[in-house]
Amino acid sequence: MNATQANVMVERVRAYLDGRDGEVLELARDLIRTPSPNPPGDERAVADLITERLRELGIDDITRVGAEETRPNVLARVKGAAPGPTLILSGHLDTKPAGDMDAWETDPWDPVLRDGDLIGLGSGDMKAAVAGMTYAAAALHHAQEADEAGGGFAGELVLVFTADEEAGARFGSKWLADNGHLAADAAIIGEPSGITSEWQSVHLVSRGAALFKVAITGTQMHSSISDRLPCVNATVKMARLIDRMDRELKSYLTYDDHPLCPVGPTVNVGVMAEAGVFYGVYPGNAEFACDVRTLPGMTEESLQADIGRFLDDAMADDPDLRAELDWFLTVPPVEIDADHPVVGALVEAGREILGFSPELDAFPGATDAPYFQLTAGIPTVAAFGPGMLPRAHSPNEYMDADGAALSASIYALAALRYLGEAGEG
Repeated sequence: MNATQANVMVERVRAYLDGRDGEVLELARDLIRTPSPNPPGDERAVADLITERLRELGIDDITRVGAEETRPNVLARVKGAAPGPTLILSGHLDTKPAGDMDAWETDPWDPVLRDGDLIGLGSGDMKAAVAGMTYAAAALHHAQEADEAGGGFAGELVLVFTADEEAGARFGSKWLADNGHLAADAAIIGEPSGITSEWQSVHLVSRGAALFKVAITGTQMHSSISDRLPCVNATVKMARLIDRMDRELKSYLTYDDHPLCPVGPTVNVGVMAEAGVFYGVYPGNAEFACDVRTLPGMTEESLQADIGRFLDDAMADDPDLRAELDWFLTVPPVEIDADHPVVGALVEAGREILGFSPELDAFPGATDAPYFQLTAGIPTVAAFGPGMLPRAHSPNEYMDADGAALSASIYALAALRYLGEAGEG
């Protein structure tokens, strides 16, 4: 395909999406109206909705797979006119739970439009991106169908809508990768990419997550005689250890500086805590949970060794302290090369649609990217999508109402640029 034909494909994609902003937004709203909180985790209804819409838009090559019936993943394919690379556009179908309902000004599952914003649970994280990817795929499908000259794009576009991202991906991207369902030359994940403004950055790094608990053992006994017999208050020991860990743990962590992660790893101590039995019972057990967001190069082995050194030092300083590390989960960090063609395609599409070039940055949280990249071997952009991360996982989650439609155009143009033209080479 020559440059003129390539421009024809771009114009056909633009023409298909032109005037459909309301449709894309309404799909995002329908997705919000379909609850998929995780936990407890059940993506069937939202998977049904997106499957039905894909078929209405003319995309019939759809596969629904999962480890359990209640945890479906949806894969849809749009084939090009000739052999070529494969690009995945991916978003997750689940959300965090709504949390404190009294803190919501509106019903979390009633998507409200107010002052140019879309308010609702999962709006930015990440049902608007799922809607945008759906229409991006439809745009490529219809542009290809309309190409009477036999040109079109090369390769294949695959939508991968995952379950269980919000609770560790055991039923989602991890299961898909472990079971051979993911294969592509590149992938883009549509997590909300704004920190202080929408569409701020193309995130090359997905920081890892190290999740663990520390269990404290004390002396359980009748509380009325705690001043008469030797005893150890597990709750007090926990409180003192939490304070010390909050002040000192980061200094124990071994890592290399990373240009996209200037603040280093993020340490959150005491994200959950539990202690004691009831009044009258001297607390013999306590435990608290921690969340460390890691940089490329940090491993589970190095983290466990670093945290072990911290606990050993704390127990050496306090002979009455008995603390044990209970590891829960490690999501490894991952990074795509800034020079990878999919990064350039995405930045250029963003510049064309948004009017500015997004920065290159690191996503502060963890995403599905490690399972795409490390397990399935697919270079993956960790996040570029509508919404802002600080608004996610919060009451009254909201985003710019035009974000869903903007994402459809960005993903469609990025896909065309990356996949290239049938007949090239």
